Parts: sequence; C-alpha cells; structure tokens
Amino acid sequence: MKRLLGPTAAAALLLLTGHASAQPPAEGDYRDFKGINGKIIQAVMIDKTADSATLLLRNGQRANVVFTNLSSDDQAYITAWSKEKAAFLQKCRSLTIRQLLELRGYESFAFRLQGNSIFMDGKVKEKPGSFLIDTGAGTSLLHLQYAKDATCEIGEMTETIYGVAGEAKAAWTDVPTISFGESVFKGTKILTTDLTNGLEEGEKVGYDGILGADIMTALEAVISYPERRIFLLPGKSHGADVPQGDPTTMAFRLFKTTSNQTYRGKVESKTPTVATLQLVDGKNIQVPISNFIPDDAKYVTNWSEASAFFLQHCRSLTIQELLMLRKYQSFQYERKGNHIFVDGTLNDNKVTYMIDTGADTSLLHLKEAIDNGCEVGPMDEFVRGIGGKAPAGVTTIKKLTMGEAVLTNRKVLATDLNRLSAEKDLDYVGLFGADFMRELDAVITYREKRIFLIQR
Repeated sequence: MKRLLGPTAAAALLLLTGHASAQPPAEGDYRDFKGINGKIIQAVMIDKTADSATLLLRNGQRANVVFTNLSSDDQAYITAWSKEKAAFLQKCRSLTIRQLLELRGYESFAFRLQGNSIFMDGKVKEKPGSFLIDTGAGTSLLHLQYAKDATCEIGEMTETIYGVAGEAKAAWTDVPTISFGESVFKGTKILTTDLTNGLEEGEKVGYDGILGADIMTALEAVISYPERRIFLLPGKSHGADVPQGDPTTMAFRLFKTTSNQTYRGKVESKTPTVATLQLVDGKNIQVPISNFIPDDAKYVTNWSEASAFFLQHCRSLTIQELLMLRKYQSFQYERKGNHIFVDGTLNDNKVTYMIDTGADTSLLHLKEAIDNGCEVGPMDEFVRGIGGKAPAGVTTIKKLTMGEAVLTNRKVLATDLNRLSAEKDLDYVGLFGADFMRELDAVITYREKRIFLIQR
C-alpha cells in the first residue's frame, strides 16, 4: 500500500491497487477531495461503506478513504452520494430534463413566449383558451368574456383581487371542467375578472385566463425555462386514470395517437417502425410509430437504452438530485399562501424576492430600491396589470445575486408595491421576474418547493 495526503499511516488515505475503470469518467465528474491535512486528491466516488468511501483516481486505481480523514464538506458530499447518482452520471447523462420528467409520469407542454411571459393551452368545458403561467398568482383566474363564452355560471362581482397596479372586482364562477392535456379538474370554483382592466382603451387581452399557483401546486408542476416547457402530473387531477400516490406510476408516461387515443405506459422495445408499450395494467401493446402524435413519435424514435437504464436503476432519484447532478444550484423556497419566496442579495444587502413568472420583467418595490442603494429615475413610466396602471421609474441595480448567480448593472422598473396597505412593510424587495429566470435557465418545482438556477 501507498500513502496519500497524510504524514502518518493513521491519517493517510489508503490506496488499494485495483483495476482501471473500463469507462473513464468525464472531466467534469472529478472532484477535489481534501484531506484534513490540506492535501488534495482528484477522484470520482464509486462506492462507500458505513465509515469509508472508494474513490477512482485519475490513474485508474482505487483509493479506500476513511471519512474522518476528509474535510467536513467532503464528508457531507459522501453522505449524500448514492450508487444511483453514480449510475445516472455514467449511463443517463445524455437524457434531457424533459425525458427525465416524462419518464417519471409527467405530461409535458411546450409553452409560448410573448416577451418574457409564458403561455400554454387549456380548456374550460370544451372551450379552448390560452393561459398565462403565473407563479405570482395565488389563485387561477378566468377572463370574464371567456367564462361567458364557455357558458359558465358567473356569480356576483363581490370579490376583490389585487395586482401590482391596484385592485379589481371578481366573481366566483362554477366551472364544470377545466383541463390541461390529460389533467382535468371537475366541479370547481374559479375567480373571474375583467382582464382588460389596466390595458389601454381598445387594447385586447392576449390570453383567456391565468394558470395560478393553486392548480400548479395540485399538479406538482415543473416549469423549465431551458426547454421552454411546463410539466404536469395528470395523476394528481380529478381526471386521473391511475391511483393517486401509486409509486409504480412513476415508471410510466402518457402517449397520444393521432386518432386521439391515450396510453399510459413505457417503451419496452422498438423496431424502426413499431413500438412495444407496457401499460400500467401489465399488458403489452404494439403501436406503429407513425400513429403517435409528432412529439410522442419523436420520443419513441429517440428512446434509448439510457432511458431503460434510468427506469431500472435511477427512478428513485428526486428532481432535486437529478438537476443537482446537472450542475444546477438549488434553493428551497418559502411558501406563503400560494406565493413563493427565495433569499438573495440586492447591492450586497441580504433580501428576499418573490418568484413571479407572470412578471414580464423584474420589478422592485420603490422604498426597497431606494433603501438598498439603487438608482431610481423619474416616475414617468407605468406598470400595468390587474387593477389598472401605476407610475414607475427606471431603476439601475448595480448587483443582484441568488446563490452563486450574479447579475450586474441591470435596469428594471420600481413602483409602490405596497400602495394598498401602506401601514405594513413588505417582507420582500420585489419580483424576481421572467427576464432573470430566462437568463438563468430557471427550473421551478412545486413538489419539492425548489427553484434551480444555472449561469451559463
């Protein structure tokens, strides 16, 4: 045996002569492990016991390392490490976020961008509509005219809803069904308001409703800016055809055909023209690949052994673990009602932001912008939204951070976000909007209550 990193045998990392790995790790897989004496060794972790870890060194040999001979950071890393994570990095690295989520039973939808705002299609009863995906909306909303066109029963306009520009009247509306793909809610009540409130005279609303945090929470939504998709779990809705909470359903996804048939299953095998699906009930069916809708035909065509390996060996990895393995930063967000908040800094001061995909651009509360040293220009601009419009000023942020992500010299608007309850101070500085989330390739998960960012 040969001594590594330590001056004495008791403090040494012990190198066990072993065979070289058949598949050398990728460069990004190597980690700098630091001994308690400060020495560094570059290696990839490949196994562990209750008190030691096995590392694969750059020369292809293996080192058996006692936990207590390593730094506290390395000990925490080893504690969190699992063979599933290692298997994922070795065999499943090529899988996209979309593939990973669809393999876990999510239905995915491409969202449309208008400016930085994101939209998807849905239906109220059988009336198609366009919905703004808005994490900043505590509840979903329907546009008044759309609810009328869908022949919903609309109550009295006795409710009040609040937006960045003020307040507006709303009514509880009986909605027999609201659906997004295979996710269906039956017999619900949703607030309805006139979404033209706040627009210029004669300007039309570009969407029919708002998909808010209430429905996204229920469907354990995942919003992925890098892939421009939103993912929903149909099994969490009223229209679920799979028992809610059944862990076996995580292995299955939804497949749709051009003849409007839907199958919940997984690919068992395929030929160039035919896919064999194993359904939830254990039966196998064969479907010509040309019969699938384009997205699903592409999925089947691209299906690989990596997908099958993931289902067999890595299925229990959480979304957090999957994204962390892809070098994302992870932030646990705080949920207040249906709104979500994450800590960061503003000009080196510790602050809290509300995460708001419905905000086309980020927006600061005027008082907080001034108190945190931002340069606020004349209040000759306007912000618009539910409740009308409100004056705002162009504001320069010298530095904003969230974790390791750093944004410098950015211009946003600042307005009084607290005009309706001036006697109370806001407990956040403003809205971390869709502009910054697009730039940082954000992924937002409702099940794990996390936001993930990566600075390319």
